[in-house]
Amino acid sequence: MRALIVCMILAPVLVYPQKNFDGFRQIYPVTDDPYIGLRTSYVPSETILFEASPTVRYSFSNNIMDGLMEDKPHMRAWYISFRPHLRMYTDNSLPVKTPSYRIFFGTQHMFRFTNDRFLTVALESGHYSNGQAGCAFNENIADGTPACDSVYRLINDHSDLSHMLNRSSGNFSTNLTELIFNYRINQLDDDMRPRRVHSIRAGFVLYHDNFLGVLPFGGYFEADIDLYGRIRYQLGYEYIHSFDSGTRLSVAENLELIQGAHPRVNPWRSDLRITYYAWKNIPEFGVFLSYLAGHDNYNFRFVDSGHQLMGGITWSIFPPVALKSGNP
Repeated sequence: MRALIVCMILAPVLVYPQKNFDGFRQIYPVTDDPYIGLRTSYVPSETILFEASPTVRYSFSNNIMDGLMEDKPHMRAWYISFRPHLRMYTDNSLPVKTPSYRIFFGTQHMFRFTNDRFLTVALESGHYSNGQAGCAFNENIADGTPACDSVYRLINDHSDLSHMLNRSSGNFSTNLTELIFNYRINQLDDDMRPRRVHSIRAGFVLYHDNFLGVLPFGGYFEADIDLYGRIRYQLGYEYIHSFDSGTRLSVAENLELIQGAHPRVNPWRSDLRITYYAWKNIPEFGVFLSYLAGHDNYNFRFVDSGHQLMGGITWSIFPPVALKSGNP
């Protein structure tokens, strides 16, 4: 319970747009918004108490906020991103089992086509792991040992990986690079603020061995990558409507497809989410309800599959910004 209270206190501080090294306020058009909330479980033997995904970004340079307000045709950000993903379970010791840690170097480039249409290209590369040292499919064996290798040799196309998974200390590690495109169509009000927004997102994720594609550390294990699948595709759509009261409603659907994973892994994941930003004076803050179907997205838990409901609070990293009229 103390962990839950700490997360609720710190999350708004960690994710609220901060000042970067150049003194600009940071916003990021392409991002997964941080959240904290309650989630049902895929696996009957486990009950999730709560889940949190806080986000911290430090920009070396970020002129997107100023660029939007000054009719710039090209805006950009260069930054470091830290995106942990934590689940607290209702076991006796209330552990955070095999947490996820992601640290990236990233850049985003936003191009203004007209005064209300924008394309953003985001490229991030870094490390993704859970900081555990146990064999992924046997909790009594250390990872990287001959005994663990022998466990992997027993896995075949019919093996139930979800049943075999070491959920308390199983190692998960890879380096990866994400390339995401986001196209936004805004309908502006008289104050040049987005009244209605259509946002289309398409992405490509590559798991690779070398850090940043160059440095030989932090990568995957050969026995694991055949289970992970090297490639993931993303496709999403979001509709945002701003009301006269200053509140906003967002409806979003995001799909993920894994290519090349183990045959018993469900390659599809769907996240249908409704978010209501109910406070005019705090436009970043919202409440959400989500229906999830397909594989899990919590490090090695992608071997789990099913249906989940989730609800909680979230913070928008790209709240409404007044746009000056650009050149059509």
